[in-house]
Amino acid sequence: MLQNLHVKNLALIDECEVEFSDGLNILSGETGAGKSIIIGSINLALGEKVQKEMLRDNEKPAFVELIFSVEDPKIIEALRELDVEVEDGCVILSRKITQSRAVGRVNGEAVSVSRMKEIASYLIDIHGHFYQRKNTLIYLMSTQSSRLEIKSSSFQSHTKHIGRLRMSMKSQISTMKKEAVSCHSLSTR
Repeated sequence: MLQNLHVKNLALIDECEVEFSDGLNILSGETGAGKSIIIGSINLALGEKVQKEMLRDNEKPAFVELIFSVEDPKIIEALRELDVEVEDGCVILSRKITQSRAVGRVNGEAVSVSRMKEIASYLIDIHGHFYQRKNTLIYLMSTQSSRLEIKSSSFQSHTKHIGRLRMSMKSQISTMKKEAVSCHSLSTR
C-alpha cells in the first residue's frame, strides 16, 4: 500500500509530503487544486516520461519518492523474484529528475524505467474517473490481495452514499429556494 509521497521542485510544488491511510484514498477538488500534479508526480516516480517543463526551478533537480508497505507474502515473493528485497515491510521507489536526465531507484538501487514499471505493477494501481480528460476524481488503491476487493466494494458503497447525499442536498437546496421565494413574496407585500 502506498504510505507516503514526497515531492520536491516539481511544477508548482516547492516541497510537499502526502501521507496515505489504509483503505481507499480519494483526491478530489476544484480545477486547479493540484490533483493532477499529485497523480503526475506519482506517475513520474513509477517511470512515466518526464516533461522538462515540469521542473519548478531548472537549476535544481526535482525529486519524487514513494514509500510502500508490503505485507502480502505473494507480492513479497514476486518482488524477490525481481531481486527486490522488502526491507522492514517497505519498498521505496524514487526518481531524481534534472534537465538532462532522470534516475530511478528502488530501495536506493538505480534501475531502468522498464524495471521500475515492472516493480511498480506489483505495488499500485491508479484509476481515475475521466483521468485522461478531466482530473475530477482520482482514487488510489493498493494491489495487496484481498484488500483490493474490500476497497473496491467499499468504493461502491461510498459512491452510493455520496449519491444519496447529493440527492439530499439537491432536495434541501430546492426547499430553501422555495422558502426564499415565499419569504421574498411576503416581504414585498
